[in-house]
Amino acid sequence: MTNVNVKATCEAAGMGYPCHFSGSDGCTSRYWTSDCIRYDAAGICRTHDVLSSKLCGHTDPRQCQPLDDTFVYIPEWWIDDSACGLVADKHCTEGANYNNMYALCAVATCARSNPCVHGTCTDDVGGYTCSCENGWTGRNCDQVDECASSPCVHGTCTDGDGSYTCSCENGWTGHSCEIDIDECASNPCLLGGTCLDHVDGYSCVCPKDVIGKNCETAPFAGECYQFSSTAAAHPDAAQACQAKSGHLADVTDLQQQSFLADMIAASTGVSSWLAFTSSVVFHYSNGSPLSAPLQWSASEPAALCELCVFLDSNDSFLAKTAPCTEQHNYVCQDAMKPCGQNICQNGGICGACFNESAAFCECPAGFDGKTCEINIDECASGPCQNGGSCHDDINSYHCVCPTGYQGDHCESDMDWCSQARCPLGFVCQDFTFYFQCVHPSSVARGMPYQCSSASCPDGMYCTKEGVAAFSCKPE
Repeated sequence: MTNVNVKATCEAAGMGYPCHFSGSDGCTSRYWTSDCIRYDAAGICRTHDVLSSKLCGHTDPRQCQPLDDTFVYIPEWWIDDSACGLVADKHCTEGANYNNMYALCAVATCARSNPCVHGTCTDDVGGYTCSCENGWTGRNCDQVDECASSPCVHGTCTDGDGSYTCSCENGWTGHSCEIDIDECASNPCLLGGTCLDHVDGYSCVCPKDVIGKNCETAPFAGECYQFSSTAAAHPDAAQACQAKSGHLADVTDLQQQSFLADMIAASTGVSSWLAFTSSVVFHYSNGSPLSAPLQWSASEPAALCELCVFLDSNDSFLAKTAPCTEQHNYVCQDAMKPCGQNICQNGGICGACFNESAAFCECPAGFDGKTCEINIDECASGPCQNGGSCHDDINSYHCVCPTGYQGDHCESDMDWCSQARCPLGFVCQDFTFYFQCVHPSSVARGMPYQCSSASCPDGMYCTKEGVAAFSCKPE
């Protein structure tokens, strides 16, 4: 029972052969060679021990009868090429001393049944593995890989039984993650802002004098107003405003009420709390009693009790009372103060509110933009006429007129004949872009006119036009 004979016996039967060691991680050393079958035995190295655990439920092959008189290939063990056997109660008997025992062989699964339908089979002792062709999956490469075509446009594919599922990246949805989620669908931009959808986000383009991520803050008469996009009970709304160093909006005049109504109507369009509360009389946010005129709904104010005031969207945003526990949107107010850090360019005056989370710029003449960064192009309206070129200045412009036109806007024809003098006896003729001096009688003139440096005004050149005429044209 030598290694050579064990190997020859297995190969003659069309099978492979294991070594004394399994060949898995940590189980190679000198008792395994690449000619032997490699298999994974969960940390057990010796083949006899592995088979004992499978056949007899323990790892002592000396006490496992089915393994009696079996020999396994063991390279570089004894000089006489002995295989390792189980004879009597000895763990590894030298095979050169025995004949006609049993050789441990392994059935080559791949050669026997070719189980990999669409792939390449590799034996491993007790089993096989399949390397699948593209588009196939499963232990035997017999299932279509639904993820092979990369169907998830913006996500990760997981193959299923005849189908697939996609785990989408942020900002995408749909069965194949092919739909860009429209973050603008909820209309997040307030106060007339325009929403721009991005992948996994949005941005708002705010009108002039409106700022904030959602265009929620606007100035009026030296105060800042921040409009909520969510509803809350009156005490919670008041607390939310105080957390921003502001307070619920006080309406002290009808112009202010009209401003708030217009801004709410242009954005959420829903009823919004004001600061007023009452148990006996109405009070402002600072505790002082209501003293300014307030335009009430026809049925208001109701009998005084624990009430709060809101601008009613169902009644042209006139003031109305309601229990303070009702849920309404709300408007926060804060006085404009000089900015701690001036963000305004080109001499703009900076004002801030709500703990300087909002800042506005009052721009000097000739500048515009959120931070006065834009030099207003006074030429944008095309004020220069008749082909004149406009040159933009700071808060002004000037026109450079083409030859033949004059005026601040190049609106007038040039009167050449009022500015130029023809020689005695010649008559001036204006042709818009130039003029001519013509003698009424070529016969009386006698000889052709000769041009000189004195014939035309500076910047114009003289050209002889026949016997008794010449022209002056711009250089």
